Amino acid sequence: MEYQTEHGDEPTDEQLSAYLAQKDMRGRGGQPVSPSTLRRYFLPSRVYNVWAEYRMRSEQPPADDVAQECADRGITAQYNKPSTPSYITENAADFERRWQALVRRHTAAQQ
Repeated sequence: MEYQTEHGDEPTDEQLSAYLAQKDMRGRGGQPVSPSTLRRYFLPSRVYNVWAEYRMRSEQPPADDVAQECADRGITAQYNKPSTPSYITENAADFERRWQALVRRHTAAQQ
């Protein structure tokens, strides 16, 4: 999200690897995180961002609405398959954990 705020768009895997290295966030052995490793997280991250927008308005974002919003934004799974409500539902617990962790972090930074 920080990269997007600074650059105005989503990074490629290689751009994100370099950016994280500049922020001293590195992978094993102190090397930059591999772009191939980062690619695995692009879809969940993009879907989470949409889910989080809905989470600001509702404690249980409707999976159908989140999936439709992903489709509207061109967020697709592997082979350009749409993000489905079942994918959203399967990941909802992880999304909620991330949401709670970020809320705690943001709250602590405000104090």
